[in-house]
Amino acid sequence: MKKYVSILVVVAALASCSHGRQKELEQFRLKVRSQLLEEKLAEAQQKLARTDSILQQRDGDADSTPGYMDSLEIAADVQGAQIRYIHRKQKEIQ
Repeated sequence: MKKYVSILVVVAALASCSHGRQKELEQFRLKVRSQLLEEKLAEAQQKLARTDSILQQRDGDADSTPGYMDSLEIAADVQGAQIRYIHRKQKEIQ
């Protein structure tokens, strides 16, 4: 994440120079943003896979606490929503 912040700082510095490279800078910014979204997507998918495996494991266990089950379901729903949001942002870039 730090490297993306530093890249965006470089982009901002180059943009302030105003050498007529606005189109190049915009393409570079979109490339960096798409890479960041890809990383966030992979991370969100891994989290959802872990939550789903725990949820499936708990579904088979008769001794599981109902409140814990609800929190796992909510976490899975939130992670699914994050993935859908990232997909929507990726489509906007393309």
